[in-house]
Amino acid sequence: MIKVCIMAFVLFVTKSAYAQKLDLNVVRGDFNKGVKDEELCKRHLETLESEANTPVERGYAAAFHMFMAKHTSNPFKKMNYFKSGKNKLEKEIKSNPNNVELRFIRLCIQYYIPKYLGYHDQVQIDKDYVMNNLYKMNDKVAKDKIYKYLKGANMYNASELALLAR
Repeated sequence: MIKVCIMAFVLFVTKSAYAQKLDLNVVRGDFNKGVKDEELCKRHLETLESEANTPVERGYAAAFHMFMAKHTSNPFKKMNYFKSGKNKLEKEIKSNPNNVELRFIRLCIQYYIPKYLGYHDQVQIDKDYVMNNLYKMNDKVAKDKIYKYLKGANMYNASELALLAR
């Protein structure tokens, strides 16, 4: 009995020591890398799925779930990852339609995914919403990351970028 308790304790301590803690700013910084880097994508997805408690955290979990479609060759798994992530993201946006960061996540995904997936219907709406509401975000770090990402993404023209930068 004592051996079992000791082994359970050691396993718990070992797992806790290696568990990645959710750092939303790191996730934000790696957002555009998840589609290219399978290990990074898996690591963030695992952490987000186990620790996401806010709508934004769950939104990033949905995005990384969709990114996993890029990292499998099985067409059924690809579609499952994509549809499941899409449904999760849409659920968060439906519950939080005025959340700028969730709309940013959807905008980026819809803007870059292949057209044949049929998930492009909100691009202009989200683009306008983010442009007209980014300045209202209270989290300056998140706001700056989103602005820098969008500035480099070439989604907005110069006058639109000026509105984003306010």
